[in-house]
Amino acid sequence: MQHVSQPGQVLLYKNYQFEDGSVKDKLFVVMYVADITSPCLLLKTTSQSRRYMGCQEGCDQQKKALFIPSNRGECFPRDTYIQLPEIFEIPAAEIFAGTLSGSMDLKNALSVDCFKRLKSCLKKFREDISLQHWKLIL
Repeated sequence: MQHVSQPGQVLLYKNYQFEDGSVKDKLFVVMYVADITSPCLLLKTTSQSRRYMGCQEGCDQQKKALFIPSNRGECFPRDTYIQLPEIFEIPAAEIFAGTLSGSMDLKNALSVDCFKRLKSCLKKFREDISLQHWKLIL
């Protein structure tokens, strides 16, 4: 039984409900988790490039994303954009229950280098991140 245990893990949230009511599987990157009683802080990812046309590899402050091309071998099978700086907070217990029930699954983890680039990119959005979240993730 795999469970969320460290930042940088990639979590597949099955049948995630979006703000517009649509439902689809969604990948998240874990930014913080301490234990089963703590919140788990997540960043959304997308492989939908429409919104990110012209985005360069790495940190793109204008598009508010970290672009990771699939050819980099950083754990994503398709070109992926980690969406910044919106951080989602989910109770770790909910994720643990989701991995038990099958509604969530840990896929793999970002490489150490990729996770460092992500944290470095997040620093460029300091004003957009709550102090509470900032203290936990950086």
